[in-house]
Amino acid sequence: MRDFFINALDKIVGVIVILGAIAVLIGTITALFGQGGGILPALGLLIGGTLYLLVTGGMLYLFLGIYANTKRTAEALERR
Repeated sequence: MRDFFINALDKIVGVIVILGAIAVLIGTITALFGQGGGILPALGLLIGGTLYLLVTGGMLYLFLGIYANTKRTAEALERR
């Protein structure tokens, strides 16, 4: 059951990253063509949103990787 939740979390993180990328693109287009917008706010949103998405998604995948590595290490030690 634990593996189900870990695998589900992995899939959910992937969906969140994809939805975040779509949101950044839509926000950038809205800032570019919206009232009071322009190239500078759109560029700031694109760069800031991308950095935020990279840090957030990277941290989530890092935590999942730590779990997988710890699991493999524990299994290797049990085989000894």
